[in-house]
Amino acid sequence: MATITIEIGRRGKKKERPVSFLICHGKTKRRIPTEISVRDSELSSNGKKVKEPMKAILIEKMRRKLEDRLMAMSLELVGQDVDASFIAERLIAHTGSIDFFEFAEDWMKHTSTTSLNNYRVMLNSLEAYLKQRKLPFTNITFSLLKGFEEHLKGKPRAQSMYLGLMRHLYREAMRRYNTDYEQVISNDPFMRYKVPRQQLKKGVRSLTLDTLLKVYNYNGRAHSRAQIARDCFILSFCLMGMNSVDLFNCRDCKNGVIRYNRTKTRGRRSDEAYIEVRIHPFIKDLVAKYRDSTHVFNFHTRYSNYSTFNSNINKGLKEVGKEIGVDDLEFYQARHTFATLSRNLMKFSKSDVDEALNHVGTMDIADVYITKDFSIINENNFKLIDRVFGL
Repeated sequence: MATITIEIGRRGKKKERPVSFLICHGKTKRRIPTEISVRDSELSSNGKKVKEPMKAILIEKMRRKLEDRLMAMSLELVGQDVDASFIAERLIAHTGSIDFFEFAEDWMKHTSTTSLNNYRVMLNSLEAYLKQRKLPFTNITFSLLKGFEEHLKGKPRAQSMYLGLMRHLYREAMRRYNTDYEQVISNDPFMRYKVPRQQLKKGVRSLTLDTLLKVYNYNGRAHSRAQIARDCFILSFCLMGMNSVDLFNCRDCKNGVIRYNRTKTRGRRSDEAYIEVRIHPFIKDLVAKYRDSTHVFNFHTRYSNYSTFNSNINKGLKEVGKEIGVDDLEFYQARHTFATLSRNLMKFSKSDVDEALNHVGTMDIADVYITKDFSIINENNFKLIDRVFGL
C-alpha cells in the first residue's frame, strides 16, 4: 500500500523551504504540495522535522486527513494496477481542491477529439469572465453558469458551444473521479442548468441558383486569394458540401473517387463519418489545378495550417461577394446551397440529402442491416451538377 511522508524542500529565494507530502507506491512517487513553507530556524537540528508549534500542528493535521483518506481508498483500489500519481490525484480530489482548468488541460492532453481549439477558446473566455484561471469544481454552480451565459450575451453560438463544452468536461471529471464507493464530485449543476440551444435560421444561408452561378462565373486574377476562394467554393458545392478542413486534409483519391472521414464528426460516430465522393467530369480540370502528390489537394503547401487556409478562403470570398453584389459571402454557404438545391430544385429525399452531407442518420436499425452504397448519393450529385450548370 502507498505511504505518505512529510518532505522539506530546498530553500528558495525568500530563504524558506516548501513543505510537501510525498506519496510512494511501489517504485513510483508523487508530491502533493502544501501552502506551508518554513525557515531553517523553524526546523529540527537535522532539518527533517518542523518544530514551529503552529505549523507542526497544521502539517500533522493535514497528514492525518490524507492517511485517513488513503485507508478509505484501500477497498476501491483492490486489484487495480495504479501508481503514486493516480493515488495522489484521488487524494487531492477528495480535498475538494481539484481545479476545473487543471483538469481540462490534462484531459485535452489525452483526448482524441478534433475540437481542441474550441476547448481552448472556451477556457480563455471563461478565464476572462472569472478574471483568473482558477476554478474549483465546488465553485461551479447554477449561478456561475448563468453568469457565464450572461457574459456571452449577444453571442448565441458561443453560449451554446462554450457551455456545452463545460458540461462535457464536468461529466468527464465525474467519470474520472467518482467511483461506486464515493462521489468525489457529488453535485452536478447541469442537472438544473440547461445549456442554451442555438436557434438557427433554416435555409437563410443558402444561395439562390442565380447567385451560385454568379460565383461560378467570377473570374479573378490567377492565383489570387479571391480566385482560390471561388475555386474552393465550387469544389465544395460539387463534392457534396465538403468542409474546408476536409479539402485541406483529405489524402485518398483513386479512380476518380475521393474517400475521407469527415473531420467534424469522425470521433463521435461508429462509422467514423466515412464517405466516398465521385468527381464529376465538370470539375476534373479544377481538381487537377490543385492536385497534390501526398494529399488530394495542394492547399497544405500553400497555407501553414487549416485555420489559415479557412481564414483566407473567407477573406477571398468577401472580395468575390463585393464583385458580384453578395454581402458577407462565406464558404459554408456552399454546403447550405448544395443541400437546399438538392432538395428544392432536384426534389431529392431529405434522407438522401442528409446522407450526402454525411450527417448521422435517424434510421439506426436499418443502417445495421443495409450495406452502405454511396452510388445513390453520387448519382444524385451528378444530376444536380448537370442541372445547375446546364450540362
